[in-house]
Amino acid sequence: MTHGADMANIFELDMFGPHAAFHHLGLAVKSIKNAVTNDVEIVSDEIQRVSVAFVRMNGINIELIEPLAENTPITSSLKRDVRLVHMCFTVPDIREAIQRGRANGFHCIAKPVPAVAFGGKQIAWLFSKTYGLVELLEE
Repeated sequence: MTHGADMANIFELDMFGPHAAFHHLGLAVKSIKNAVTNDVEIVSDEIQRVSVAFVRMNGINIELIEPLAENTPITSSLKRDVRLVHMCFTVPDIREAIQRGRANGFHCIAKPVPAVAFGGKQIAWLFSKTYGLVELLEE
């Protein structure tokens, strides 16, 4: 008997199209400056009502997300002590990826808008009862 997953036997899920690729995990923090010891670039996004910074932890990109207001989803997550907020995938065509996601049980909860943290590239938010919150980032 072996323990752990045999990586060759892991089933591949295609939720947002064949060219969707993992980009980062979103992590809610009370303070970005208190979460990292080094200087990081912090970007404020008034549309999303958050400040964000990107770090790399053991090979995984992490978006640290700090609320800019009391009435944000990130504030609610922190109050419930939920830190892991979302997964993000890059996609070549965000509208097509939303349609594919819908066919796989994801509901678009925020239509595409430009994101300051990504140089104005479009992002959209989808939710699945099974997989939780997903951010799509158009390449």
